[in-house]
Amino acid sequence: MPDDVALVELLHRDLRNVTWPEPETIRATARRRSRRSAALAAVSVVVVAALTATLVDRTGAPPPPAGAVGGPGEIVAEAMLEPADIPVPIGERLGETGLDEPVRVDDLLQICAGKQGRPAEEPRSRYSRSQTLMEPPTEPATTIGSVLTQDVYRMEPGAAGRFVTDLEGTVAACGAWRTTSQVYTERGMAGAEVVHRWYVAASGFAGDQALLLRHEASVAPDEATGRPPGYAPLFGDRLVVRVGDLVTVLIPSGGLRTDVPEPRVTEEQVRQMARVAAERMCVASNPGC
Repeated sequence: MPDDVALVELLHRDLRNVTWPEPETIRATARRRSRRSAALAAVSVVVVAALTATLVDRTGAPPPPAGAVGGPGEIVAEAMLEPADIPVPIGERLGETGLDEPVRVDDLLQICAGKQGRPAEEPRSRYSRSQTLMEPPTEPATTIGSVLTQDVYRMEPGAAGRFVTDLEGTVAACGAWRTTSQVYTERGMAGAEVVHRWYVAASGFAGDQALLLRHEASVAPDEATGRPPGYAPLFGDRLVVRVGDLVTVLIPSGGLRTDVPEPRVTEEQVRQMARVAAERMCVASNPGC
């Protein structure tokens, strides 16, 4: 502590001995520096303009506008499903856009793919647009869940078709994947062997390519009792539709689940929703519809 006090006193003494310029002198210095900065900025603009002109002369044509390289760019909002396209009431609508995002269908399926020796990383998209359609608010207020999530990805020419074809191969390789997981029991959570099964429930019903992927899970019986130790987690469907260089992934949830005991919608309604999604993507796909 004494050393700290001595340091503070020394700083106070040194500051008292500093001679400060008059206020007008300080303002004049600032004005000179501002003019110098402005002059440097002007020179920079002239240099950049000269370099641009040189590049134009060398190529014989002006540089292409942003987004003109590599075909169509950002996905327009009109390419997405509208709340009126969903066969149940919709509340709030949340959305976002992205660049260079992975094309994601099912994270658990991707883990299984890696275990089966297939590519463990999702391909990348050029552009993407996502939205989540929420349940309408209720009275009295309760927790609001999602009804549907939709991701639309723009891929490189030719990559979208290969992606859907490769996805079918991944699903076939993960027809019966066994893993240890936590399941609900009457006494709480417990570890058990879970068998995951993915399969193509329908195909070719929308766009250029379409898949209805179904994921089912079952818990292996306990060796001692012969009965499952708990309840298998519920898993649902994924719809993957391609139109040109666009791929959309639709994940129904909540009121759109068709794998629950009393579904609010039919499987045909879900397929029809995928067909509407394909029609809407026509405004942004390459080639167009």
